[in-house]
Parts: sequence; structure tokens; C-alpha cells
Amino acid sequence: MRITITGLLCLFLAGLAGVQAQNRFDALRFSTQLPMFDAANAAMAGSMHANFAGYGSTLRNPASLALARESSVSFGLSMRDVSESAIYLDNRRSFDDNQVGISHAGYVYRFPTVQGSLVIGGGYNQISSFNRAFRVSGFNQNSSITDYFFDNPFYFDVAFDAFAIEEDDFGIFPVLRPFFDEPFLGIDQTANQVESGQLGEFSISVASEFVENLFAGISLGIPVGTYSYRLDFLERDTDFLHDEIFTEIGGEPFTIPAVDRIIWKDRIDADITGFSARAGLIYKPIDALSFGISYSMPTRYRIDESYSVFIETRYENGGIENAEMLGSNSYEIRTASRFSFGMSTHTFPINLSANVERVGYNRMEFRNFGDLGAEIDLNDSIRDDFRDVFNFSVGASIDVSDVVRPRFGYAYMPAASRSNDFVSQIVSGGLSIGVNQNFSIDLALQYNFFDDHQVLYDYYDYKADDGSFRTQDVRSNIERFNAFVGINLKF
Repeated sequence: MRITITGLLCLFLAGLAGVQAQNRFDALRFSTQLPMFDAANAAMAGSMHANFAGYGSTLRNPASLALARESSVSFGLSMRDVSESAIYLDNRRSFDDNQVGISHAGYVYRFPTVQGSLVIGGGYNQISSFNRAFRVSGFNQNSSITDYFFDNPFYFDVAFDAFAIEEDDFGIFPVLRPFFDEPFLGIDQTANQVESGQLGEFSISVASEFVENLFAGISLGIPVGTYSYRLDFLERDTDFLHDEIFTEIGGEPFTIPAVDRIIWKDRIDADITGFSARAGLIYKPIDALSFGISYSMPTRYRIDESYSVFIETRYENGGIENAEMLGSNSYEIRTASRFSFGMSTHTFPINLSANVERVGYNRMEFRNFGDLGAEIDLNDSIRDDFRDVFNFSVGASIDVSDVVRPRFGYAYMPAASRSNDFVSQIVSGGLSIGVNQNFSIDLALQYNFFDDHQVLYDYYDYKADDGSFRTQDVRSNIERFNAFVGINLKF
């Protein structure tokens, strides 16, 4: 029976080799932009589409740069913390992680003009954060991670070399499932998964009031970033359910020692570079009101990945076997395009901003993947699962004093995936503190919360034995806290 099932699985999975490291959610990860930018824009959840609150406003609409009243230099830091409550095998566990990085550094120069305005700017702005972290544990009565290795061509060889997959005269089998037609005895599982990194953009922008009350701007950028993935997975036979396996190898009796634990470590490090372009218009029919539109072209990212897989089998008799696989990969991702419309009020004690953004997630693509068949399959999965969405953000600024100026914001971002339909929301607030006429400090705090569903691994359903696979799922509640502090010098 082992030989029959092994042969069927190999035939079924042969076409899947080489695509395990990437999936459609990689394209989504690098296409998602959060309203982070600089502290002033972060406090208003990125709603400043038809107004100027710092160089970060140009990431929404480059025409906003023409509304800058003075030349300025700004710099800021962000502190990111993620807390994740995950449910796995009916057990809930919490885990957290934090990172610190540069949020923005910008320079804005307003040319002296007799009429209208001409402003240029350049700098760096953080546009996304990859922070995620969860911890899960529980007793699994249905499957072992060795089942996943057995069915997955990407992991099969290294698992075989680490003796997490065994072979005898009767066939090949996961070491914790020596007989496919017998019930699985169960195993204790614990896993930590941490994702970190950020994506920022170096850009240069120019904007002008080329017709009275009509402002236009363009921006060219080079996004750069890093992404890191760490998975530590441990299986332990704490109840001594799995005994020695008495079998034959080469026609001779052979005993496979009882397994104490299986250790699996996955590592991915990626460098991200790309090119972006935006254009926008702002119209001010009256001094107290402005409307803006902008278009962001799809960004083409180059992803250079290095990865490692480590698997170790430890036996109750003290023996240890392990193996490692190292590799690298490069490919490109064409991200989603963005079309935005927004409005802002001016000159009032309380000024409001609102923005709606259409994001074309359905048109993301993998390119230059190195395997045309796998590339086509990935792009088909994007078109089947992802849809275009409308993101909404609103903000308010209390402008009754130049000394202390409170700001508030809210953003609503529907899920791009039909199969993972969870809404992400952001509540934000902050202060602009005027130290003197030319120097101010900006503070902001964002609270981002959403639910998520991930497949930790899948495995063949030996109980049904009908060719189907089942999944081991993790359901999470994620809370992200992003704190920003920035300084702004006008001249």
C-alpha cells in the first residue's frame, strides 16, 4: 500500500515542484501600502489627498506639494509593534514583536514666484510594514509535519536526508506514519512565525500652480525594502506514543529508533527594489475647499531572495540526524495600480479631509519567474482570487492654534482576497507642536487591527484516502501599533 500511495502522490505533485517558495500572497504583501509616511500624514490616516501636511502627502497626490507655503526640512522615526492572538488546534496563544526604523526624511523647496507656485521636493518615506508574529501549540491527532514533507517536492529531499522521511523494502513513508492504513497516533506541535521588514521609497517630486487655482504635480520614486521570514516548528512525542519501527532493509531485519522530536526551521530574506511614478491634480474653487485626483502607475519590483531549510530528527536513544538546504531566487512583481480622489477644507478651526482610493489588485503579476508554467499558474491564481477594492480614509485637524494642533484619522481597507475576506482598519491620532515659528515636532500613533486566516501546512487525507488534502489552519487577531515622531524645520 505504501508503494501505491507514494507513486500516486509523486505523479500528482510532480507539476508543483519549484513553486513552494512563492504564492499569490507574496504579490499582495509587496503591493499593500499602509498610510504611514511621515508623522503628520500618519496621524490623519493618509487622508491628506487634496492638502499638504508634509512631504509624505506627495505619496497620495504629488500635486499637494504645490500647496506648501514654505521651504522645509523634515526627519522622523517610527516604532512598530505587532501583537497577534492565534488559534490553532482549538488553542489560543499570543505573541508579539517590535521594530524601529526611519519613517521619513524630506526636503521641500518653494521657488520665489510672482504668481502661482513652483515647488520641488525629495526624500524618503516609509510606505509599508511587514511586521507579523504568531505562536501556536497543541496536540495534533490528525497529522504530522512529516506528512507535509512527504507530499511536498520542495521539502522532500531535505526531509529524506534528515530521516524525517524513511525508506525500507516496502516503500517510502513519513517517519511518524509508518503504516498509511493505520490511525495516526498524534503528536505535540509548537510553532513560532515572525515576519519583519519595511518598504520605503526615495522620491523626487515637482508641482506647480500652472493655472490659477489648478495645481499639478508628478513624482518619480525608487522603492527599496527588506523582508524577513522566520518559522521555527517543533514536534515532540511527549507521551511516547510512537515506538520503534521493526522493518527490513536490503532483506535484513532493521529497527528504526523511536522518534523523540522533529525540528523544522524555515528562513527567507529578501531585498526589494523598484520604480514608481505618480501624477496628480488639485483644484481649489475657493480658498476654503480643494479637490484632488491622482494616479499611481503599477510599480515593478525586483525581489532577490535567499532561503534556507533545516530539518532535524532526534531519537529517544539520543541519536540525531539533520540536513539543510540553501538557495536563492530572483523574480519580479508588477504591483497594483492606484487611482485616488479626495477633498480637504481649509481656513476653518476644524478642517476635514477625505480620500477614496481604487486599488487594482486583480492586475498584479509575477514576471521573469524563471519557470513559465509556474508563472502562469501564479498569475491565474491572482486573477481567480484577488479583486479590485476601494480604500477609504478620513481625517480632521484642529487648527485653532499654531502651538498645538491635534489631528485624527480613520482608514478602512477591504480585503483583496476573496478567500481571505478580512477587513483592515486603522485608527490614528497625533499632535503638531510648534516650538517656535520655524520649528515644530510632530507625534502620531496608529492602531491597525484585522483578522487573518493562514494555512500552516497541508497534508494528504489518509483517512478518506480519496485523493483529497486537508489543511492545518491558523486563525489570528492582529493588532499593530505604529508610533511616529518627526521634526520639521521651515525656512
